[in-house]
Order: sequence, then structure tokens, then C-alpha cells
Amino acid sequence: MSRHRAERPIVATREMVRRRRRRRALAVLVLLAMVLAGVVWATWRHIDEQEYLLDARCEVQVGGELHVLTPHQSANAALVAALAVDRGLPREAAADALAISLQESDLQVLEATDEYDARELFRSGSPSWSDDDGPVEVASSVEGFYDALESARDHEDDPWTPELSVSEAADVLERPMDPSFYSRHAERGRAFAAPLTGAQPIGMTCRLTRKDAPDPDPDGLAHEVAGVLGTALEVPDDAQEALEALGSEDEDDAEGADDDSDADEDEGADEDEGADEDARDELEEFGPILIDRSAAAGDDADGAGPEAGTVVTVSMPGGDEDDEQADTTRELWTLAHWAVATADVYGTQTVHAGAFEWSRDSGRWSQVEEISDDAVVIGF
Repeated sequence: MSRHRAERPIVATREMVRRRRRRRALAVLVLLAMVLAGVVWATWRHIDEQEYLLDARCEVQVGGELHVLTPHQSANAALVAALAVDRGLPREAAADALAISLQESDLQVLEATDEYDARELFRSGSPSWSDDDGPVEVASSVEGFYDALESARDHEDDPWTPELSVSEAADVLERPMDPSFYSRHAERGRAFAAPLTGAQPIGMTCRLTRKDAPDPDPDGLAHEVAGVLGTALEVPDDAQEALEALGSEDEDDAEGADDDSDADEDEGADEDEGADEDARDELEEFGPILIDRSAAAGDDADGAGPEAGTVVTVSMPGGDEDDEQADTTRELWTLAHWAVATADVYGTQTVHAGAFEWSRDSGRWSQVEEISDDAVVIGF
């Protein structure tokens, strides 16, 4: 007779209960992690689309260190560097100027005072540690700074040379602060001087707001290019005068718009007809600077402004010799980085130089198929 073993009920032990609880807890944690990841992703997508918390800035990477300036500081830094290039000064001159301005004004325009009328990027005055021979006038404008630097190059004793440290340069140039204060800005000055003087292609980029971009101002940009790089780009005097007149027309047009608000319909129609007759050509050439309005919008559609779609092309002075080609490359990238650094001033959307293009939308340089080695193309 066979014996059958009776089935016994399964009894959950404490260890089995613990394992079940751990599995449930793990499942809940995984689910919560997935939900949290989805929330974080959706939040950052919203931030990116709405540009909340956008850290607008310009950057230069040197080795493992990232150097940063605000868009306003970068526009001023671009001016300082471009004027050094326009005067044929070495990169070290721009680096010293940037470091000294960072110490004296944080690369921001100093407000006028009772003692000094001009709004400058450098401080005027004499150092408190000087002797009793009277106050030493220190150049405060960018042009004045470079005038003093060029003069100091000719000194028999303690001349300015590119090999000097920033502290030594500040001492030689008799800046109004203790020379040791300037060294703290030396690395950032050198970092931004390299791309802004054209020595380092695509070396600086700017992340700027897309939604609150200023209205496009190609005329203002063209006028400023002629002012800061007129010698380097060989802009003729008559072209600079024409650009100045163009700026004056814009001011007159703005004043005329205010006056027209009180005019009757007939007078307005006559003025509109006259304005059409005097309308600018789609292509305007000012020496190496060409303003192409053929793609410009006819109205203020989508808030883009009537100049949206305008392209400013600035040709480089060419040459067959190696040294002239090197100068052309330097001027090309000086202007390209200047245009990026001032994008928040003139409403610039794209800058194309060499085989690369900077875009306000991406905030970085990207390689493109079309190569432009002899001109910088700036889009609005």
C-alpha cells in the first residue's frame, strides 16, 4: 500500500516577507525616478524654449579653464582689441589693455563725474602712492591708452614691450592703481585678446537671448566697422563720410516720424511719395562694406523690424604675399569676433567667416560648406 505525503500549506517566513517588501519598494523607487526624470526633462525643455534663466555670456576656453564676460563687457572688449589691430599693435597690447580695463572699470563704461566729463573704460588720475611732484594725468580713453602705450615704446628707460607682465606694463604706463592689482586679470585679458585680435579663429562664442534680441541695425554696424577698423580694412575716407551721412539720415527719419504724427492725410501721402523716390538702393557699397537689403522685410512682421534679412558683407584687403595673407586672416577673425561680441548691440543673427558660421540661435560656431576667406558676412 503506497503512502501519500500530505500537502502542507506554504508558510511565509520573515525573510520572504522582507524580500517582497524590498521588491515593492524598488519598483516604487524606479517609478518615482522615471517620473522625476520626465519632470526634469520637461522643465528644462520649457526653460530652453522660453529662455528663462538664460546665462547670456561670451566664453573663451583655454586649456581646462573657461573665461567668461557678459555681453556688455564683451562688446567693450571687442572695441579695445579691434582698435589695437587697427593701429597695428601686437596682441599683447590688447591683452594688457583688457586686463587693465578689467581692473579699473570691470570693462564697463564709467559714468561721467564732476571732474571728468568723458565716459570711459579706463580710470583717470594719479596713484596715491606717487611722489609729491603733482598729479600724473593717466589716459582714460581707449585711444588715449594706446597713445600712451605707443609713446612708452620709445622710452629709453623702462619702455613698454610685449614681453612685460601686466603688472610691469601698468607700472610703465603709470596706471592709477597699485601695479600688483592688475595681475589678477592677466589670464582673462590674454584669453580674450587671442580671438578678439584674430590670432585664434572661432576662439570665442557668445550665448545670447533669442526672444529679446535688439532690432537689426546694419547701418549702425557698418558705420562702427569703418570707425574701429577703418585703417586695417582700408575703408576710404569718402566711404566713412557716406556712412556718417547714412547715420544722420536715420536720425532725421526718426525725428520726421514724430513730426508726421500731426500732419494731415494729404501731406502724409506727399511725404510717402517723396520717401519712395528717395528710398535707398537694395545694394549700397561703402568701399569694402556692402549692405544688401534685397532680402529685408518690408514691414515689421513678427517684430523682426524692416531691416530683418539684411546682409552686411565686409571684404578683406587682399594680397598674394604670405605676410599679407596672414594680416588678412587676422583682420578676418578680428572682425568676425567683433561682430559676435557686438551682436546684442546691433541685433546680429549670424556671422560667417572662413568655413564657420556663428548663429544666435545655437550660440556657437558650426562648420559650413561655403568657405569665405576674403570676407565676413553678417546677417540680420
